[in-house]
Amino acid sequence: MKIEKICVIHLNQIGDLVFSLPLLRALKDNCPGASIHSVVKPYLRGLLEDSPYVERIYIRDDSYAGRLDLARRLHRNGYDMLISLARSQEAMLLTALSSAGIKAGFVHFPWDIALDVKETVAGHNCWINNARLLERLGMNIVKNDYVGLLAVQQECSVAGLPEKYVVVSAGASSRRLAKAWDEQKYAEVIVSLYREHGLSAVLVGGGDTHECNGLIARYVSERSGREEIDVIDLTGALGLRELYPLLKKAALFVGIDSGVMHMASAADIPVVALFGPTDPYYVGPQNTHSIVVRKEMKCSPCYLNRSCKDIYCMRSLGADEVMDACRTLLEREKPCMGEDTGKV
Repeated sequence: MKIEKICVIHLNQIGDLVFSLPLLRALKDNCPGASIHSVVKPYLRGLLEDSPYVERIYIRDDSYAGRLDLARRLHRNGYDMLISLARSQEAMLLTALSSAGIKAGFVHFPWDIALDVKETVAGHNCWINNARLLERLGMNIVKNDYVGLLAVQQECSVAGLPEKYVVVSAGASSRRLAKAWDEQKYAEVIVSLYREHGLSAVLVGGGDTHECNGLIARYVSERSGREEIDVIDLTGALGLRELYPLLKKAALFVGIDSGVMHMASAADIPVVALFGPTDPYYVGPQNTHSIVVRKEMKCSPCYLNRSCKDIYCMRSLGADEVMDACRTLLEREKPCMGEDTGKV
């Protein structure tokens, strides 16, 4: 069967979207003449608008009318293959109602009854599982990571950025507070990065992280004394298309396991990723300029077990450990950036 039209129903998180990029690349490699369409939530659209692998983007609207219209479009398009990376009842229903010749996705009984090709999920939603699904479909994988595949053709629009800066993504959503680290420790790292490497800090995050980033900025001010240490708080101010060029220009990224961390890794900048309840084997940064900081514990990974009150896996991470990882990456990058390799 010749594959000429393919549809991919994506998951709803930023990191999951980034993990789908090598899948899109593999589809294009294996079916070079095929037209690939993507179905995404509205806020993720900007990450695929400039992608060389996607010709059309459909939005998953939460309204009843929007869902009905999307189901009609997927049915009318007559795809040769539809891949649902999402396992929700809604995604499986869209898949079932489509007229696709091959329907593929992941096991999720009983909603996966419509799938012709299905694969089990190991650990988290991640590239490893996507790769297994591609292999199940008989497709070759040329590129086994997402580094360099996130195409956003937009210049950085943030005015007044310092020449050298670290992007800090500290805040966790209300559903994932077990990933959060201590704001005072972030402040300690920010002050050390400024004093040792001259890096100003740029704080990013969604609107629900204002309190976290506000505390970090306050603690930096308290620790710096009379010394003026730049902290630029962009919390809630950037969409994903504006965030990516900001990340690309950064000298370093420091933050928790998050979609923003994967965007930084895809941009191939130095990444220090803080892990606790999640498993870096599945969802760690994929570029070589990265270090995962975590504690080996019997209970970790727990996949965000909400019954855990101690969250010791994150609380036990010291600022000195994170700073050591930052130093290692910055020293490693110096020859590449043409900087003096002597001590700062």
